[in-house]
Amino acid sequence: MRILHLADLHLGKIFHDVHLTDDQGYILEQIVGIVRDNRVDVVAISGDVYDRSVPPVQATVIMDEFLSQLLIDLEVKVILAPGNHDSAERLAFAGRLVRQRGLHIAPALPGNVLSVQLEDTHGPVTFYPIPYVEPFMLRKSLDDPEITDFNDALSRVIGALEPIAGRSVCLAHCFTQGGETSESERPLSIGGSSIVETSHFQRFDLTLLGHLHRPQKISEKIFYAGSPLKYSFSETAHIKQVAIFDLAADGSFTREMIPLTPLRDVRTMKGELVGILAGADKDPGHDDYLWVELTDHGALFDYSAKIRAVYPNVLNITRSAYQRDGDTEGAIELRNKSEAEIVSSFFQHVTGQGLNEAEQAVMQTVLDEMMRSTEGGAV
Repeated sequence: MRILHLADLHLGKIFHDVHLTDDQGYILEQIVGIVRDNRVDVVAISGDVYDRSVPPVQATVIMDEFLSQLLIDLEVKVILAPGNHDSAERLAFAGRLVRQRGLHIAPALPGNVLSVQLEDTHGPVTFYPIPYVEPFMLRKSLDDPEITDFNDALSRVIGALEPIAGRSVCLAHCFTQGGETSESERPLSIGGSSIVETSHFQRFDLTLLGHLHRPQKISEKIFYAGSPLKYSFSETAHIKQVAIFDLAADGSFTREMIPLTPLRDVRTMKGELVGILAGADKDPGHDDYLWVELTDHGALFDYSAKIRAVYPNVLNITRSAYQRDGDTEGAIELRNKSEAEIVSSFFQHVTGQGLNEAEQAVMQTVLDEMMRSTEGGAV
């Protein structure tokens, strides 16, 4: 059985005030092509389909198109476990009806985890889609004070599963031991531990996780899909890809990674303004989402407009010359200082370095002119 693993689609996400609908629709079309070309049997989605529990209409439209192509056009099964960004109750609406079409959506907890049994030429494969488990809600609904954190909650849910016979695949949305985080992931808890032990998944032949946005292997049988797009500038070095697992008759599997090509990449650029502008014509990624860090020390005029004229999707511009680490200086002392000394002190305070000879000459010329203008106005 060939299984394509997805997670953390975050449809409807807004990135630095930019709606990513076109980017997400583009990448989903690419994934449909991968499913078709690689003869995938099942698409397993491990949570965070949407970026918020009540998604915008555009997000539901592109998800509807994505599922329709998989289920109707390609006749591929889809198994979905809700994540912490999703509303499990809303996702599971009309669950019994869509199940007939091959879409299996895990219902919200508390309640039994509904397993999904599919067949291939070697016999049955049982999938266990476990929705995001919130410890407080599970503790309250089960009236069990022993459930104090995410690890306890997941242990309770998996421990209640029916005995597993034959080949098995688990889908879950959690933060497990050994995972590498990114800035774009919403914390599962404020205070306390949200990490779960990998030992909970030992009983399964394959565990497919969501929540962490970097594709990664946790152990020989536990994997994170990662997000299909970069959702923060901390992910610029990530290689976004999808994994296809080919499950054999004995429960062993092979894993093939297929890279994804976004409509626009997420990148950072660093350098002086002149160099950045000069290189724009030869930059094939001029339409990418960019964070530009300018290293110029001198005054720059209208630099934002100049950069955006050649890089229309710049999302942030910073100037490293005016960012200092360990700045412990307080207010500038003005007493017993000349005008030139005050200006020099201010420049030192802001930039971290003193005026050079040319800059001092320019400053003195400006101060002299100001003084003459002031004296002339007083006459």
